[in-house]
Amino acid sequence: MEGLRRVSDGALRAAAFLLLMALLACVVLGVVSRQLGAPIPWTDEAAQYLLVWTGFVGWILAARRRSHIRIDVFIDWLPGATRRAAEVVIQLCVVALTAAMVWYGPVLIERNLDVTWISVPLSAAILYIPVPIAGFAVMIQALGQIVEAIKGPLPTVMVETKL
Repeated sequence: MEGLRRVSDGALRAAAFLLLMALLACVVLGVVSRQLGAPIPWTDEAAQYLLVWTGFVGWILAARRRSHIRIDVFIDWLPGATRRAAEVVIQLCVVALTAAMVWYGPVLIERNLDVTWISVPLSAAILYIPVPIAGFAVMIQALGQIVEAIKGPLPTVMVETKL
């Protein structure tokens, strides 16, 4: 199980890196082409889509590392059992949100299949592809965190500085 987690974490980090580099390339290409007086119209729109995709991959990574933004001042004051219960409630809210993303994500994709980008003849549905994927990934992570909260001591935030 640990080996599978390492492989999937590596794949997620690689995806985040590639998306970020593609985003950077689009922005640089757009800026340089405008400065040269021959703007490339698709660079802005592609950068926007890549930013959305990068955000979803980042959300999955942050959820897996328990490093997503949390205000845990009040939870830290709670005694063990109450703190555990609060963590379960928080993760159940995450499950509800991500279940909605899994359920409605394909609807968003389907509704946008016939909508095209302004600058390129590609479907705008591309923007919504990561919605159900990220929703499912974070939902599985939240369910795992519920099990961990019920079984044993609450883990601290896991911060990894390496990319």
